[in-house]
Amino acid sequence: MKKIAVSMLLIMTMIVGILTGCTNSAPTPTPAAPAEAKTSADVLIIGGGGAGLVAGITAAENGANVILVEKMPAVGGNTLISATGITASDTKLHEAAARPFTKEDHFKKTMETGKNLADEKLVKLLVDSSNDAYEWLLTLGLKYKLDPKDAFWIIPEEGHYGAELVKALSAKAATFADKLEIRLETKATELVVENGKVVGAKVTNKDGKEQVITAKSVILATGGLNNAPEMIAEFNPKYAGVNVEMTTPGATGDGIRMAQAIGAQLKDMEHFQMRPLSLNGYWFKEVIVNEEGKGGILVNKDAKRFVDETMKSLDLASEILKQQDRMAYVVIDSDVFATKDGAKMIDKAKGVKADTIEDLAKQLGLDPATLKATIDEYNAKNDTFGRKTFGKVATAPFYGAITKPSSHYTMGGVAINESAQVLDKDGKVIEGLYAAGEVVGGLYGAGRVAGNNTLDDIVFGKIAAKHAVGK
Repeated sequence: MKKIAVSMLLIMTMIVGILTGCTNSAPTPTPAAPAEAKTSADVLIIGGGGAGLVAGITAAENGANVILVEKMPAVGGNTLISATGITASDTKLHEAAARPFTKEDHFKKTMETGKNLADEKLVKLLVDSSNDAYEWLLTLGLKYKLDPKDAFWIIPEEGHYGAELVKALSAKAATFADKLEIRLETKATELVVENGKVVGAKVTNKDGKEQVITAKSVILATGGLNNAPEMIAEFNPKYAGVNVEMTTPGATGDGIRMAQAIGAQLKDMEHFQMRPLSLNGYWFKEVIVNEEGKGGILVNKDAKRFVDETMKSLDLASEILKQQDRMAYVVIDSDVFATKDGAKMIDKAKGVKADTIEDLAKQLGLDPATLKATIDEYNAKNDTFGRKTFGKVATAPFYGAITKPSSHYTMGGVAINESAQVLDKDGKVIEGLYAAGEVVGGLYGAGRVAGNNTLDDIVFGKIAAKHAVGK
């Protein structure tokens, strides 16, 4: 899931701007409810990202009275900044283009990407439901095409994927205003349990007033923990101090913590998608430093290489995080800069350019003699890190930029069954509690196929809602 780049200071401005400014028809989000608002519903949904909105729409469609609480000033969550598309198999698009991507292909790709650690039953359900999810998006007025390179990817005909999707979901939600109430700037803080069943949640509104909302069923759709670096480090110390620019402010693991507090089982919490090359909210493909015959290098603040730049991205990220100030410098030559990825890195990371390595070092604040010696050694293919394929840094002008590894997606979360019911540590159902979206663990294992995440928002958002209302 590529993310559009925004600074943390501007991200909420972007959220509100997209929802209200992309088109004159964009609905105005329902304002936070006053303190005297109703305190019960058939279904309480915690979180207003993609999964939460899908669940709210589905529950309302099935006749339930729904309250959705969202702690941020606008709905959308991380779905809003998702810039790719959706993965689906055996669709009419594939048939029309004669570019097959079958359910079998989809299942295999999902399992292999996650190192076969994902729950096969959940993955099969995801895959088998993918065409229905795609067809449902079409009913919202959205239009898609196959990605020119990858048949598994379905992308918008035009516009930004996440923004258009959230706009469409918001418009659909607005048609159920009599059934679906969205309360913004309302944060759930604790699940309420009676006789072993979840019956609601404690919430706090923007004025700091606390309230208990009771419900027959509760759906967690709070997203992951990409903006909770201390929590990331708790579950995987390798990623301590990781950058969090590639996420929205609300992704702080609230739902995971609330579920954990009542004994929910967590799955795959050590697994995260990390981008080793990133800065200012952008990420850059590792081909910049690992392409044979062309790729550049990474150096630390001592102007020395410290790693085999061709290692797997997760390992590369953790190695960079071990360096001083948890950062590194990407150094490339003009041949790499001439590529799309090289130019993007230098542009978006606000890199520097020089005619000599020594001048480049000065601009980066590195020791010129050391950086020159490092590059000479690399160009001579003298390597102590086990790199098997070499690029080169030989053709002037030269370029350099800072990189800080960023958290990109949370693989782990609460365990669920095929009905999206949350499970306890013994694998038993926690009555009254459901989950959908990035708060869920078990769907991906150690890796994620891009586009499956937006698919699972729809598939399990619908499943959670239908079961929550007894359908």
